[in-house]
Amino acid sequence: MSLNEKLFSMVAVCYIVGLAATLILYPVSRSLAILLPFSLLGITLNAGLLFVVFKDIFSRTFKKAYTRYLWAFLIFFFIPTVLVYLPKYGFKKK
Repeated sequence: MSLNEKLFSMVAVCYIVGLAATLILYPVSRSLAILLPFSLLGITLNAGLLFVVFKDIFSRTFKKAYTRYLWAFLIFFFIPTVLVYLPKYGFKKK
């Protein structure tokens, strides 16, 4: 990953964690007028995050061939797996 991709990944993860914490801690933020724009921004950031992570997965070489597809499957169907993938592979050199 390039430095820009790493920074984008960190911003996206922090935004989603912050949004979830805000929704839990401040019930007033659950109104549609507040929730809709912030959720749309979160969806946009997550789509970009998925693009960056999948690009990294398919450009990286793994020891075993099936590992690439295992990570792609896990991230696609269980998005919090990104929190495991990024420190383990994403932020390291190829």
